[in-house]
Amino acid sequence: MLSGYRIAAPEFSSSVAEMISGEGAFLYGGRWNSKGIRVVYLGSSLAQAAMELLVHLGRADILNVYRQVSVSFDESLVEHIDLNDLPKDWAEPAMAPSVQATGDAWVDAQSSVVLQVPSVAVMGEYNYLLNPAHPDFAKLKYGEVLPFGYDSRLRK
Repeated sequence: MLSGYRIAAPEFSSSVAEMISGEGAFLYGGRWNSKGIRVVYLGSSLAQAAMELLVHLGRADILNVYRQVSVSFDESLVEHIDLNDLPKDWAEPAMAPSVQATGDAWVDAQSSVVLQVPSVAVMGEYNYLLNPAHPDFAKLKYGEVLPFGYDSRLRK
């Protein structure tokens, strides 16, 4: 059984359902999805999820209180992206439309409920995307929503 982790601000994490709704990605888009396409981003470890959030936080937000949830799934539910199949600009800081198109096509194809994608925040690591509209979404298992916080030394 594999696991991924999601960290969110309290105003977006009152329940597991809220944390895995994909609402933020739907409203704003992300590296692997266009605005209007619902996906859920998970880190492959709690530390990876923390790093992914950290690169998007403003300095004053580092010490805010967050919440975490774990998601477990069978490896048979995961599709993997081969780095050689990605466009050359996949890791550029700006969200490349070609990379978003890759994620959008995966959602549309319904080929799997989980897609493993490479991380930009930590090269060599990876994240998982979840497709809430996939029929296998109900096969995922969720932990309870727990508090999460960054070490105060990050403020230095």
